[in-house]
Amino acid sequence: MHLARAVLGADGCVVAGAGTTLVPGVVRSLARLGVQSVEVEEAEDVAEWEEDKDLARALADLEARFAAEPADPILDALKAALVRHLRTRAGDGS
Repeated sequence: MHLARAVLGADGCVVAGAGTTLVPGVVRSLARLGVQSVEVEEAEDVAEWEEDKDLARALADLEARFAAEPADPILDALKAALVRHLRTRAGDGS
């Protein structure tokens, strides 16, 4: 997301200009300055991780992420929990 309008400091000077990307560092800086709200606009492009995927694609992506990892009971449990979460979220109880 980007700032839709410039954010002004108490002295009226621009602290962050319109179009500034709201990366974590910018958000922290604005919070330190006491800024409580800003007007934002979404970026035209959406990162792949932000996409709303169908269940099959989400499960395939999850499988691909874990494919290169060595066998580990903790990672296996984490993967199983994520599969359950994705299935529940999609309304697929299997």
